[in-house]
Amino acid sequence: MALPLFVRKLTAPVEVKLVLSALSEEVRHLNSGSDRRSLGSAIATGIITPKVVRDILDWSKEIKADIQKGKPPRVIALYLMMNVVRDHLASGKFHIWRGKLSMQGQALKGMNAYCLDELVKLGQMTEETKTAALNATRGEMLDVW
Repeated sequence: MALPLFVRKLTAPVEVKLVLSALSEEVRHLNSGSDRRSLGSAIATGIITPKVVRDILDWSKEIKADIQKGKPPRVIALYLMMNVVRDHLASGKFHIWRGKLSMQGQALKGMNAYCLDELVKLGQMTEETKTAALNATRGEMLDVW
């Protein structure tokens, strides 16, 4: 039997707690605005945050190693957010029909772009890699149905 989530958070290594804090800060930042974009961010963070938290706790050994190698916690949080968003977009759950996203799907697509933009700003990804990732996500969305 798996431990409850709150127990896993309490007993997690310091490095994992740093990534959880970075995720919380990112979510707070995304939800702090009052414009239309922040509504989409709030929708997307509400969808992805539980899965990202579980992924952080499930990948604690790898995260601990990455942080010890010098990777910033925010970068790890952004990569995990992006991966969860891409999984959701490729699932078809947030499509109205093939290639057409629902409101939640549009919010997730915007979150994917945000994560990629931030990773480029942090020097963790090149513009070419970002473009390739956006095209790959677009292709995965069109393959639905």
